[in-house]
Amino acid sequence: MKKIIWVFGESATGKMTLINKLDNQDEETLDFFNMSNKKICTSRVTIKEKESDTYTDVVDNNIYDDSLMDEDNLYFNRESAKRRRSYILYDVERFINSDNDILLIKGQINDLRNNRGNTAKYFLKKYGNMKDIQIEVIILQVTDIEELRRRINTKKWFMRIIDPVEKEKLLRTIPLKQDSHKEEVVELFSEYNIPIYTFESLDNSYQLTDLINNNTKKDL
Repeated sequence: MKKIIWVFGESATGKMTLINKLDNQDEETLDFFNMSNKKICTSRVTIKEKESDTYTDVVDNNIYDDSLMDEDNLYFNRESAKRRRSYILYDVERFINSDNDILLIKGQINDLRNNRGNTAKYFLKKYGNMKDIQIEVIILQVTDIEELRRRINTKKWFMRIIDPVEKEKLLRTIPLKQDSHKEEVVELFSEYNIPIYTFESLDNSYQLTDLINNNTKKDL
């Protein structure tokens, strides 16, 4: 059965690192997540937004209610959000019609919210009850706050911030957002009884810490 996996987690918890390991066939990681000998692909727009320029002839027949979407600001752009949503759903359709076994989608908190286009909600409305598609969620967390702060400090986007007050604010608030981020993911995907795995993201390994909605058949 084809499987679609959303990977969530606050900034610097290692979403990109995990997806790259799986996409690049890292044997140890594949074995840990029971994905050995599987054909894996990724939703490219969720990995690198600039690659959205490579999407051509995308036909989006979905109807959306974007009346609640906020105006553009420093951290959000409406048109980019709409493109992201269209391209994610396009990637899902392309995956369903391919010979790949697993599609990885790097999620973000904006994907869960009405005022940000609610990509995950529309995804679930269309695919959440499909019997021949298995959907799972991975949530990465770093509970060692000092380790998470260290990782944030190495991010290119963080180093580009000049204002030291803004930097300190982010270092203080991002670790605190992990639980609320998890709650939002769980609330939405639990509506469809989708299994949700929480992993501690360590330096070179992962540790399963929680399994939600475990009354359905799973093989992760």
